[in-house]
Amino acid sequence: MRVIPANCFVASPARSRLVVGQALSYFASHFQDPIQMQSVATALGISEGCLDFCFDQSRGMTPFEALQHHRLNQLFQSITDHPRQPLRLAISRCGLGQTVNPLALFEETFGIAMPLFVLTCRRAAEDREFRRLHPGRGELVLSSR
Repeated sequence: MRVIPANCFVASPARSRLVVGQALSYFASHFQDPIQMQSVATALGISEGCLDFCFDQSRGMTPFEALQHHRLNQLFQSITDHPRQPLRLAISRCGLGQTVNPLALFEETFGIAMPLFVLTCRRAAEDREFRRLHPGRGELVLSSR
């Protein structure tokens, strides 16, 4: 069992979930920027130890791990929505520009290599565009002549 930090007034699971929700909102607003967990804790009016305790209690992870998951989810969505954007730009815009080996983190998190995911998203976008330009079913079938 983990020891509750002395200055942590949010020791109940319900209050911990509230703090985690507020921290996740902070991450959503600032994920593109460098984030120090002390700044998050200060913004929430708690200590960094208390923030860490709340994440451990309600999510079983550190605040930094939760931030990285948020950023990776943003990257996944960004690639899905804009598969032709340069990969370095997408990584940077999601706050992962300074992360060591974001390609490995992406694959570990989503189970697919990022370059393969980008290629898949590009092909899907091309398919959607083709179907938009050729809405009739007959246009999707190759003639046998």
